[in-house]
Amino acid sequence: MAQLDHLENTQLKKYTSDEFQSFSKAWDFTHITSSPGYLQSNGKVESAVKTAKRLMAKAKRAGADPYLAMLDHRNTPSQGTDSSPAMVLMGRRTKTLLIMRENLLRPGMANCQLEKFKERQQKQAKYYDSSAKDLTELQRDDRVRVQPLTGQKQWWLRATVVRPMEQRSYEVKTEQGQVFRRNRRHLRKSREIEEDFPTVEEPGTEPINRAPADAHSQQVLSICGNSFGKAFQVKLVERMPSVSKAVIKAKGGYFEESQ
Repeated sequence: MAQLDHLENTQLKKYTSDEFQSFSKAWDFTHITSSPGYLQSNGKVESAVKTAKRLMAKAKRAGADPYLAMLDHRNTPSQGTDSSPAMVLMGRRTKTLLIMRENLLRPGMANCQLEKFKERQQKQAKYYDSSAKDLTELQRDDRVRVQPLTGQKQWWLRATVVRPMEQRSYEVKTEQGQVFRRNRRHLRKSREIEEDFPTVEEPGTEPINRAPADAHSQQVLSICGNSFGKAFQVKLVERMPSVSKAVIKAKGGYFEESQ
């Protein structure tokens, strides 16, 4: 193992532990972690994992040796280049069960292959940047709304920016005191005033009032955010006896009303 200049990986506990931080200082390399819930920032690794899983699944269905399948994959040239993963890593092809001339196993990698690889990366960046734009940078103490990660059933949380981090991500603190790290794409700058929220009804709907106005009725105000970070206040009247549950939907979240 050679000494690294920098290491990029996901924000797992084993990589954020004190032991790994001591290891990175001892070996004198920079440790960079990707934003949680934003796989695109670590896309090269995620793509390699997806390819390996597909290859292992195909080998299992065919009843073949998965190690031989991985060996053949390492000798297969990548799309758009004349070099294989083995050529890029070791500078030569590796021997497999396929018939191959001996001179093809000699080490050596032409410079034109490296130039093709760089040209391919520049071409991909050009097409991606044509439809992408830079988001405005956030400052410390900015009020934001935090987008829920994929699979999480919750509203856009109100939070405050604590500090900026690497790879266009920020550390934010919610009203409940929780500290998260999120990519800039998952944060929406909010113009809300904490002490004075505007009352906005859902367009085209009437206020929900299913219970009679009696001494056992209680008015409940629930606030949820839509995808643009605006606040919605939906007025409900909750009756004391709990007979059934009705799901009240609004943009950006949902909640249940007991009747």
